[in-house]
Amino acid sequence: MITFETLRYKNFLSTGNTFTTIPLSGNKTNLIVGKNGSGKSTILDAITYGLFNKPFRKINKPQLVNTVNNGDCMVEIEFSLNNKKYKIARGIKPNIFEIYENGKMLHQDAAIKDYQQYLEENILRMTYKAFCQIVVIGNATYQPFMKLNPYERRAIVENFLDIDVFTKMNGLLKTRIVETKEQINGTSYKVDLSKEKLRMAEHLLSSSEQSNDAKINDNNIALHKKNVLLTEWNQEIKKLSSDISDIIINDQIIQKTKAKIREVETLHTTLATKYKLINKEVEFLNSNDSCPTCKQEIDEEFKSNNISDKSVKIAKYVEAMADLSEKISHYKNDLAGHMELVDEINETNTKIRNLEVNIDYLTKDIERISEDNMKLTEEKQNNIKKNKEDYSALVGDHLKLTDERDTLLENQHQHSIAAILLKDDGIKTKIIKHYLPAMNKLINKYLHLMDFYVSYTLDENFSEVIKQANKESFSYASFSEGEKLRIDLAILFAWREIAKSKNSTNTNLLILDEIFDSSLDGNGIDDFIGILDTISENTNVFIISHRGDQVADKFQNTLKFAKLNGFSKLV
Repeated sequence: MITFETLRYKNFLSTGNTFTTIPLSGNKTNLIVGKNGSGKSTILDAITYGLFNKPFRKINKPQLVNTVNNGDCMVEIEFSLNNKKYKIARGIKPNIFEIYENGKMLHQDAAIKDYQQYLEENILRMTYKAFCQIVVIGNATYQPFMKLNPYERRAIVENFLDIDVFTKMNGLLKTRIVETKEQINGTSYKVDLSKEKLRMAEHLLSSSEQSNDAKINDNNIALHKKNVLLTEWNQEIKKLSSDISDIIINDQIIQKTKAKIREVETLHTTLATKYKLINKEVEFLNSNDSCPTCKQEIDEEFKSNNISDKSVKIAKYVEAMADLSEKISHYKNDLAGHMELVDEINETNTKIRNLEVNIDYLTKDIERISEDNMKLTEEKQNNIKKNKEDYSALVGDHLKLTDERDTLLENQHQHSIAAILLKDDGIKTKIIKHYLPAMNKLINKYLHLMDFYVSYTLDENFSEVIKQANKESFSYASFSEGEKLRIDLAILFAWREIAKSKNSTNTNLLILDEIFDSSLDGNGIDDFIGILDTISENTNVFIISHRGDQVADKFQNTLKFAKLNGFSKLV
């Protein structure tokens, strides 16, 4: 239960720079009196402005500031709830909005609008309209429950039954349904995309298992052919080597013969050189009688002896050279007989060398193809391994996405069930149907207490049926203003009792503005005051009236307002 304790305001409407303080929880019944314009109804505007940031009467917020002081407009309301003390401070020029809980101001991280929403939803737990239906009845801008449309009636009843939370839940659920649908669409697209990726991955995995096989097979065929050819060439070399094994001995004889020829030719060349030199000396002696260098005459005897000696040597050289020429001729004749074997050996060796070169190239080619096969096999295995890993990852992602989609679909199913329950004709209607008999019973109880004997019935669509005994149904508009007020008061008291039982919008405060001054007759006033005697001791009633002299003795406390020096004051 919200227990409003104190209302304070200054520079608000016609009040001055000094706080006007109204105790809200001291007396059960309070009468507020004063002349027109003295500031009696200011209490209504101050309370609704302080709590909901809007005055009760149709006044623009800038007009709430006292025009004389033109600033420092402040309203403070103190109340207790659930063993906590709260104070709301709201002002204009400067703009102030502060909420205090047990003396400590709550954080204002959010925007002022959100701060107001927090106050209404989490602390007061009622809206401005609900407050005006169960706390305030006034002649100024008050719109009775019976003049509200069915939607507004339902919203107010849901609020004090504390089931408007289902409306908020339904709003949140609609947003959640849209979000879930978008998530399902997005996830379904991802699932389909995942399926396509899996299909492509399966194809890639199958291809990778066959990749390089054709090239490896071609390489193996080439390797087989080259190995066969290598074997053939090695066998041919072996055969050629065997064929020339006997020729090698003859080749050694040939080499020895060639060596002898070279030796004899070298000796022959040496003898020929000596022969030419001696022969040149003989020719010199025969041609010259004196030395060309020293001009001395050559002795004839010396000359004759020298020519004789040298001639002997020349004869020996000629004989020796002839002998050597004969040997050379003999050796060359022997060598000529072996040259055919030499050519055969050379030809065979050339074949062997060519085969060895080809075998070397072939061996390197075989090694290259073998290495290529190893790389192709390793590459194939690596591709298979990587593709299997990628495929496994895609399977995991696909299962995760499928689970996510299934969860979202399950959530969507649950949301659809919740949506049915949260519709106006769902759980809220069941709760309202549960309370409707009690509501109607309470309304009729208070109507009878005010000597207004009609049967009032409110259906689940919040349409009313009002009947009198043995008569047809009446509409609310067909009653007099006094009868309408009795209906309004009966509904007000019924709502307060329902709210009290729910402990939602239950409050100690009840303010009635000028209800004695227009529509209620003397009997109606007595009946109404009699009803006030039956309400809870925890209720504090404030009645604003011009008839203070007529009814003051019926109230525990009287608050009188007057205008002094242009400012409204509590006197």
